[in-house]
Amino acid sequence: MLISRQLIYFTSLAKELHFGRTAEFLHITQSALSQSIRSMERSLGLELFERDRQGVQLTDAGRALLAEADELVEQSERALRAVRRAAQGCRGTLRVLYSRSGVHLGQRGLVEEFRRRYPGVEVRTEAGWAAHNLEALHAGTADVAFLRTPPCSSDVTTHVVSREELVAVVPVGSTVASSRDVVSPEELRGQPVVTWPRCQAPELYDRILAQVWRTEDPPVGVVEPDYANVIEAVRAGHGIAVLDRRLAETAGQDGLVIRRFIPPRPVGEVSVAWLRGATAPVLRRFVGFLRAERPAPSAAMKVGVAAG
Repeated sequence: MLISRQLIYFTSLAKELHFGRTAEFLHITQSALSQSIRSMERSLGLELFERDRQGVQLTDAGRALLAEADELVEQSERALRAVRRAAQGCRGTLRVLYSRSGVHLGQRGLVEEFRRRYPGVEVRTEAGWAAHNLEALHAGTADVAFLRTPPCSSDVTTHVVSREELVAVVPVGSTVASSRDVVSPEELRGQPVVTWPRCQAPELYDRILAQVWRTEDPPVGVVEPDYANVIEAVRAGHGIAVLDRRLAETAGQDGLVIRRFIPPRPVGEVSVAWLRGATAPVLRRFVGFLRAERPAPSAAMKVGVAAG
């Protein structure tokens, strides 16, 4: 910063009171030092040094400035450090949208680790479904959004952070519940399904249909607004649901039975999305952290590949 350099030149000359020795100490020419001091005096509108054949002396104004100069230099350097940290993405605000169905799938842990590593960044979080989160990205009211399945959108960049095994969640007493510990997609044929509105997360909705029911649409028994109500509707006996294994296991066993599918087991994804071409330093910092912390999952968990 210019003011910081001028103050450093001023304080050095004020203490040495000799242009030649001061210029040598600062590794600049005597002419450059003299020009900088003259420029500073013109900016302030007053004389800081008296110059005559006897040498250089501070004026009253110069002595007053010297008394404050060290603190001013430190303030200037602190401001410069803050600006540099902001440019590097270590300061600022990051607006994050969680996926409502990703609460047990590691998204919060990632954000908390980012907060720990970059305490100068204020992370603001909200939660929504996939369509809502994408709309917020496009509207510019969010910087990054967790989604359950990457969208088919050319203006959005995504990074998959995990792949999650999908399981059948069935009410106690159903024919599926009384079968062996694993089920095949064929055993779910004709069973009423409890699901959420497709418009909330069309990519995830279609992904589950393609992996479990494949070419036919299942009979929909009840449509619920979120995963918690889906689970409760299954518990009440309205049908079966296909959910992430970790998510299903947090619901408890009262009135529910969880059945894994036979290999190849269906999987869902958790990804993070941001607008293609976005250049905000804090966003770049988060994306770099994300890719280092959670490299793309291995091919062993791709759709339709057997998982243990």
